[in-house]
Formats: sequence, structure tokens, C-alpha cells
Amino acid sequence: MKNNCFDRPIIILSAPRSGSTLLYEVLSKNSHLLSIGGESHAIIESIPGLNIASKNFESNALTADDATPIITEMLYSGFKKNLQSSTGSKISPVDKVRFLEKTPKNSLRIDFINQLFPDALFVYLVRDPKENISSIMEAWRSNRFRTYPGLPGWNGDWSLLLPKNWKQLLGQPLQNIAAFQWCEANESIISSLQKLPKERWKIVHYENLINDTTTTLKSICNFAQLPFDQQLQQACSQPLPHSQFTLSAPKKNKWLSNYQEVHSVWPSVMPTLQRINSLLSQDKQLLLAEEWQKLQAQSSIQKSANTVINHNKVPRNADCPCGSKKRFKHCHGQLS
Repeated sequence: MKNNCFDRPIIILSAPRSGSTLLYEVLSKNSHLLSIGGESHAIIESIPGLNIASKNFESNALTADDATPIITEMLYSGFKKNLQSSTGSKISPVDKVRFLEKTPKNSLRIDFINQLFPDALFVYLVRDPKENISSIMEAWRSNRFRTYPGLPGWNGDWSLLLPKNWKQLLGQPLQNIAAFQWCEANESIISSLQKLPKERWKIVHYENLINDTTTTLKSICNFAQLPFDQQLQQACSQPLPHSQFTLSAPKKNKWLSNYQEVHSVWPSVMPTLQRINSLLSQDKQLLLAEEWQKLQAQSSIQKSANTVINHNKVPRNADCPCGSKKRFKHCHGQLS
């Protein structure tokens, strides 16, 4: 196809709020990679047949059958027109280029991407589900990630990716929605990647990205057959910046603000967590903790529990107890 200028595109896969934006922003510093400078929602979902309305709002999933020759050519053209260098300069390629792409919706579209880019390489980023599910909950509460305002069949707005069978969550608490999104994204990724040769995908631990950035980025470059160039070395030599979608400054055990809620969904998370750990074990990486973290300080547990109890008693027009300076109904009370 005339617009296929792409050589072994690198596709970052993850559940939402796993740190994929941070990985994307750092890896895009590599001068040997081009990107579109952000997520690909507009390019993909502007094509008739690929947007969620044409799918009757079933889910964000796309299959290999969706990658028809016409749609494939349209996507090649859309990506090609929006390519930019690591410094943000627009690029009009005349030869093959290495392309970096990411959006959590791609977790539901791997077979589609594989049909679109048969030589694609996949980087699968995983994060501790306690932290990840808590972050998904905060994303919903923030109102900054509303992907489908007034989603038909849902009483209100929907945030982040939309897996199949989402309607079964109607009326359920926020932690159930967040756990469902985390499990569905990871299960879809694992199932699709295991159909591909192992040399075409690599699993990456979020904690390694944060705590040993240079080694982690070197390993990704080695996997993707990319030089670990000077620009990327410089980016790794400095403290990692907050990604553009960070809601609040990272801190140790930030997830504890949702301790009781995440604890309530932990049994439903375990099968997916164990599948992830099996992949990490095969790659000789640090495993995600499977045992529920019981806090040492009883006062900390009680503080977290009291937060939940107090939230249930806060008047809707009062200030939210979390300290956000918003009214409760616009903050933690939104999905109560």
C-alpha cells in the first residue's frame, strides 16, 4: 500500500492509568522514533466503521476483520500525515520509519493492530493492581477522562476505555467498574499476545520504569532493535517528569485513600494478577504482590476506613473531605 511507510511499529499496551503515557513520553525522546505526539483516538475513531457509534456502543474492541484494505490505507494515511519527530517537528517521510503508538484502548485491539501492522512490536506495561485500580477510580472522580458523555444505556458519563459487557456494571459501585476495566484490559492483552511469537512482545514492570529507568529503557530499545541514543540517555539521567495526565503528585501508598474499596474487589482481581505474574516470572522479573497488603499501623487502616464512612455521610453541597476544595457532589460523591 502506498502509504505504508512503517517499519516494525512499537505499540505500548496497558490498562488505563498504568503509566503508559509516561513510558510513551520518555521513549518518544529517542530520535530514531516518530510518533503523532499523543493518542490516536481521533485518527482511528474518525473513520466510519471504527467509531463506537457504528459499533452500537458495544465496546472499543476492534478485530482483524475491521482492518479492511480500505480502512488500512486510511489509517496509514492518517498516521503518516501526523508524524512528528522527537522534538515535535512535522515529518513527511520518504522512506520507512519507526513509529511509536499508544492508547489504552489498544488493549482491546491487538488483533486489529496486528492485521494493520503485521511486523508490529508490542510493549506491555503492567502495574500493581492496588495502585492501578485506585488511580482508575480517581480518574473517574476527576471528570477529566470522560470518553463518552451520556453513554446510551448508562446513567451518566463513561470514563476511560469501554470493554464489552459494560452494561452489567450498571448500578455497581465505582471500585467494581475500575476493577472490571483493569481486568478486561489485561485479559485482552494477555490473550492476544500469547497468540504471537514471543520475540514480538515484551512485558515491562511499572516499578522498574520508575526505579531503574535507564536499565528499563535500554531493555526496550534492545528488544525493538533501536539505539539507546543520546537524547534518550539524557532523558533517563534526569528525574522523570509527571506525565501530562497525572492527576496529583505521585507519593508512596497513594492508593490507601481507596483502601477499603480496592480491598472489596481484590478477589475478583486475583486470576488476572496471577496470569500477569506468570508472564513476569517467565521473563525473570519482579512479581506483583498477590497477598493483600495489611497495613502495619491500625490507625492508618482506621483512617482509610473512616474516610469511606464519612464520605457516605457528607452533604452533597458540602466541601469534599479529601481536601480538593470542590463540593462533595463534584468530587468523591459524584458516583456515590
